[in-house]
Amino acid sequence: MNWEKTLIRCSCLGKIMTPSKGSTITDKQLDELERLSELPKRTEKQEVTYQTLLAKKNAPPELSDTAKSYLKELYILHKYGKETVGGSERSKYTIKGLSVEENSIKLLSRLDKTHYSKNEDRFENDFIIGTPDIIVRAGTSPSKIIDIKSSWDAASLLGNLGQPLNSNYYYQMQGYMALTGATEAEVCYCLVSMPEEIINSEKKRIYYLMNPATEDNIEYKQAVEKLENNMIFDEIPEQERIIKFKVDRDDAVIEKIYEKVRSCRLWLQEFEGIHTNLHN
Repeated sequence: MNWEKTLIRCSCLGKIMTPSKGSTITDKQLDELERLSELPKRTEKQEVTYQTLLAKKNAPPELSDTAKSYLKELYILHKYGKETVGGSERSKYTIKGLSVEENSIKLLSRLDKTHYSKNEDRFENDFIIGTPDIIVRAGTSPSKIIDIKSSWDAASLLGNLGQPLNSNYYYQMQGYMALTGATEAEVCYCLVSMPEEIINSEKKRIYYLMNPATEDNIEYKQAVEKLENNMIFDEIPEQERIIKFKVDRDDAVIEKIYEKVRSCRLWLQEFEGIHTNLHN
């Protein structure tokens, strides 16, 4: 396999950018390194500390366990065309996100009083690949990326309120901006009602769990009524069903992403060498 051309999906950049424990020099260590560098003369112990910190500062970024776990999945996919069982099965959260994406885009369009449409174009460069949800253009050039995150329920939507943006989505947006040339991005959490197929699936699950004599059973009907109430959100004001996070383009972060992709490629090459020579 030629791993030198491996591209990382923008949606997975957060996995490779997860810092490895102990691999990154801390601010405190940088201060100590600067202090030691300014000394006119260092003791033997100080010189050892100085060289250790200097090597740590200049060392290529190590990959975290999270990154290595993801790269093993990527290795299996590219080498054998196989996915992990968990990766190949779509969770109910993923199913909802895909099935209501258009409704979420319409909700955001109404709130912003702008017509947004789903982008279908895939972009790639020498390092990453991805398909942004919405591209806002200034003339013919992309100026802003909008990514839709359809929340599972009201609690999961409001769980984002007052919290920093998920770091995975931050790196995803930096990737999209790098691919398109956009200078800003926005992550929009949207709350729209569950699709009928998910509601019906949950009804069946409740039916099998309760095992009522018939669907007219009072307790079963009450459970279904409660379920529907918790899965349909049309009565909530639309402006209370969207939470936005602005993300500015950071070229320094983008360069760090590219640097980490290079490290991933090297790791994949080394991993294949170990794997294919197990019994030699």
